[in-house]
Amino acid sequence: MQEPKSTVKMHIVGEQVAAARKLLRMTQVELAEATGLTKQTIIKFERGGNVRPETVEALRNALLDRGIEFTNGGRPGVNLNRQPAAWQRS
Repeated sequence: MQEPKSTVKMHIVGEQVAAARKLLRMTQVELAEATGLTKQTIIKFERGGNVRPETVEALRNALLDRGIEFTNGGRPGVNLNRQPAAWQRS
């Protein structure tokens, strides 16, 4: 059984968020609206700036809900799952 995503703590970086948005064809404005954050906060994080852990969690959750899978290790990256977890919960 998969853990609820709120207990999964994975370190992500701004480049992963930018890549995830591109895979989803999502603008910074659209991600801001989906998370309740400002566009400036998303820009700051994507450019490598520091943001609060709650901000990273909101970004991560919004992207996970849309089918993004984050990869870590020596080569952090992102993948797009065509059937995201939110869609599988029917």
